[in-house]
Amino acid sequence: MLTQQRCDNTDSGNEPGSIGKLFNEYNNAPLTEAHFQEIVARKISGCAQEVAYEVLFRPGKLCLSVEGFYANLHQKELLNLSLEQLHQLAAIDYRHLDVLALAGHKIARLFINIEARIISSLEAELVWLKETLKQQEVELVVEITERLSAKIATTAFASIAKLHDFGVKFALDDFEPKGDLRRHWINTACVDYIKLILPRGFEKSEKVRLDFIDYIYQLKNQAQVKVIVEKVETLEQFLAMELVPYDGLQGYLFSQPEKLAQIELHRHAFG
Repeated sequence: MLTQQRCDNTDSGNEPGSIGKLFNEYNNAPLTEAHFQEIVARKISGCAQEVAYEVLFRPGKLCLSVEGFYANLHQKELLNLSLEQLHQLAAIDYRHLDVLALAGHKIARLFINIEARIISSLEAELVWLKETLKQQEVELVVEITERLSAKIATTAFASIAKLHDFGVKFALDDFEPKGDLRRHWINTACVDYIKLILPRGFEKSEKVRLDFIDYIYQLKNQAQVKVIVEKVETLEQFLAMELVPYDGLQGYLFSQPEKLAQIELHRHAFG
């Protein structure tokens, strides 16, 4: 198993700095821990609704931020870590996840984050994970994170298009209305979901709400995509969502992320 090696850009060289020395004390700890957070569909009827989760692989407690952690991993480190995470997800018995669900009893969809800069090296593994989850009637959705450079955008999308042809669903995580390099992918029919962060002041400002509503309608008119709104944290924010044409909501109001350690794994998968 990978161990904690580096965290932020204060130690970018090969020799361990002060943070590296601290990590040596935790050399038996996993580099990241998986947390599951429910995505709540707009329409919930009865108690047998199928539910979706996002898997959040969070770095160790010594790291300053998720963004800084993943951005500062070297290519090989990131690839090895991502491979470990995919195999970890493949080993889960998803029938036991229903104890976490707010909206229903059967998990139908699993969202996972993948960095664009390594997706071309993960094509075979993502198809394998899709087929593995399918055996449990769980659909895989790959979220492409916002950490994308212009230099790799074309190569990354080529892999996305290829994987989509193999049946892998895709989402754009933390999509920005302006200047997002992934905006050109929306009209290609290779993007199935767009995840938007609830704008600041949404519940207080009518203008912010109307602009947000208008933007989501533009997205839906532009392409056949479903929109999931993230960072819905308060009841006031949720009540202000009435006129927003969202398909799903995500946030601490609905679901606290649950650690994978609390979920039973298939023992034979590690034999």
